[in-house]
Amino acid sequence: MKYLLFIGHVGQKLMSILSTVQGWALAVVLMLLDYVGGNKFSVGLAVTVTLMDACWGIAVSIKMKRFALSELMRLTLGKLAVYGCVILAFIGVDKSYEMSITTPTICVVISLVELFSSMGSMLILFPHFVFLKLFRKALTGEIASKLNIEPEEVESVLYGDEQS
Repeated sequence: MKYLLFIGHVGQKLMSILSTVQGWALAVVLMLLDYVGGNKFSVGLAVTVTLMDACWGIAVSIKMKRFALSELMRLTLGKLAVYGCVILAFIGVDKSYEMSITTPTICVVISLVELFSSMGSMLILFPHFVFLKLFRKALTGEIASKLNIEPEEVESVLYGDEQS
C-alpha cells in the first residue's frame, strides 16, 4: 500500500513539473545529457574549443575597435547548433551499431577546425609569436575573412611597416 502511495505521489509531482515550460525544458536537457552520457569528454572538448574560439574572436574585435559581439554570439550559437546536430547524429550511429569511434572522431575534427579558427585570431593579436608564425601562410585566408580584407593585405595588417 505504501508503494502505491509513493508511486502516486511521484506521478503527481511529475505532472506538476511537466505542466510548465521550465519543466519540459529541464526534461529535454536531462534526456540529452543521458543520450550524450558516454561521450561527455568528446562533446565537452568540442563545445569548449568552440567557446574558446568565441573568446579569441571577442579579443580581436576589441583590438580592432569593432563591436562584433552580437554577430559573434549569433555565429557561435549557430556553430553550436550545427555541431550539436552532427554530434547527436553520430552518437545515434554509434549506439545503433554498438561502436564508440565515430563520435569521438567527429568531435576531434570539430575541435581541430575551431582550433584553426582560434589560431587565426591569436595570430592577429600576437603577430610576432614564433609558434603562430609557423602557421602564418595557412592562416592567411582565415585572418582575411575575420578582418574582412583581401588575403594580400594580411601581411601589412599583421606587421605594418615592419615587413621584411
